[in-house]
Amino acid sequence: MEMENTLTPVYMPFTYLSESTARILNSLVGPVVVYRPLKTSIPESLDALASQGLVEIRIPITRDDDRLRAALAEFTDWARMNPGKTTPGAGFFSQREGEVPFFEETAINRIRSDINRYRQSDHRADHETEKTEAAFSARLFLTLAQENDQITDRLDQDLNRFKALENVLLDTLQESDEADFDRQAVGAATWRDDSGATLTGQRIRAWATLAVADAVLPEMLITTSRAVIDTLLDTHGEALHLERLADIRLPISPAGTTPILGKMLLDLANQESLPSADLSSIASPAADAASGTAITVTLFGAANQAPAAVIRRMAPASLALSGENEKSKSVCHTLIILVEN
Repeated sequence: MEMENTLTPVYMPFTYLSESTARILNSLVGPVVVYRPLKTSIPESLDALASQGLVEIRIPITRDDDRLRAALAEFTDWARMNPGKTTPGAGFFSQREGEVPFFEETAINRIRSDINRYRQSDHRADHETEKTEAAFSARLFLTLAQENDQITDRLDQDLNRFKALENVLLDTLQESDEADFDRQAVGAATWRDDSGATLTGQRIRAWATLAVADAVLPEMLITTSRAVIDTLLDTHGEALHLERLADIRLPISPAGTTPILGKMLLDLANQESLPSADLSSIASPAADAASGTAITVTLFGAANQAPAAVIRRMAPASLALSGENEKSKSVCHTLIILVEN
């Protein structure tokens, strides 16, 4: 598979993704970069994806690891002693809607309290310390957020298995249609959650904290969260000239094939002007998308904004791009891709 003529896509603002998501993104844009806040917390499933070439794991910040692990241990002990609604799997089928395992309001307040307390443990006011504390706070938040995302993913897998069993059961029912039995309604309200819909702005800022520390800057951003896109449009849309460019349905390519959008996105990112760009080459693969295997891709562009400028605006003001960042390809515009099943 040729990858030289493509942009390097970075998954945002999450530090964990499921195998199914990794395979979908790979079919569209190739292997995606996934940032991690702590090198000792990489789950086996993500390591397996990396070994298969579906993702590239990067850990841009590695200082204060012992301090971070101590803060995480303290929060975990507190969560164990104060389970309440934060207990993973509580009310699995009837009470999960709208709730996220760790991000119930009491837990949110505890996370903020821990971040503030650890931030206040060093009262030096120099700029370097401010950057260090901002990085620590972001990594603490992201590590807790990724634990939440992993739990959510496991719940979704359980729900998918439940749905499959439900369908088998429905198929065995006789004369159910004649009895006014609504097959579609059963399980229709099964809980699904956009992980980016909770603390969206903080997720974006924390993720950008890792991104600005990367030695090789992202060249293209990709997400699976509608809430993240909405927040970017509301918060930075005008400043970044961020606009919707296209909505398309695309097929999921078999493993090992050339990414559908790779070369097309590289050409688009280097067009002289995004609004006048010809998107016909991107829309053409949609004709091959079967309704049962297609996904929705919404393409956004920040015209005349390099990825470095976009990421800098997302990150906390106290942080700046490192002078050690390697130069990426010459990209005129930043592309952000929203992928939804």
